[in-house]
Amino acid sequence: MKRNTKVAIVAIALPAVVAVLLTSLFVLWKTNDDMFSRFRSFSVTVVNQSDYDLVSVETGILSGGNPGQSDKSDAKRIFGKPIKAGEKKVLSPKLSMNGEGGIYLKYTNSRGDTVQKMVCSYTESASGSSTITIQNDRVDVKENCS
Repeated sequence: MKRNTKVAIVAIALPAVVAVLLTSLFVLWKTNDDMFSRFRSFSVTVVNQSDYDLVSVETGILSGGNPGQSDKSDAKRIFGKPIKAGEKKVLSPKLSMNGEGGIYLKYTNSRGDTVQKMVCSYTESASGSSTITIQNDRVDVKENCS
């Protein structure tokens, strides 16, 4: 094969291989939550399996204050759109913190009941993810945060 032909093949093949590699890494980053979630900003998936809409949802940081007590910090986010009964929604509250603490989620349903749950019981960086499943008679939390 002539030298010009080899150079042309490499000039075409190399960008194609790089594009496939970058696309594969992007797909892996977006779809493999277990592997990469600890490197992303914190997100919480709210699964509303109850019979009532969630009319108010707030997330925030609880910082360790005095022993046995937790203090709410000013780092909180309120989500304006309701989460309807049967709906699943991923919230990315963009919380920041100094030191260690936990992340809570507080919601009020359309009946006026307010519930607060820890969705990340310990974190230093507000990263990772959690899933909160809300039913009429109970609330389950699965944490994967760091």
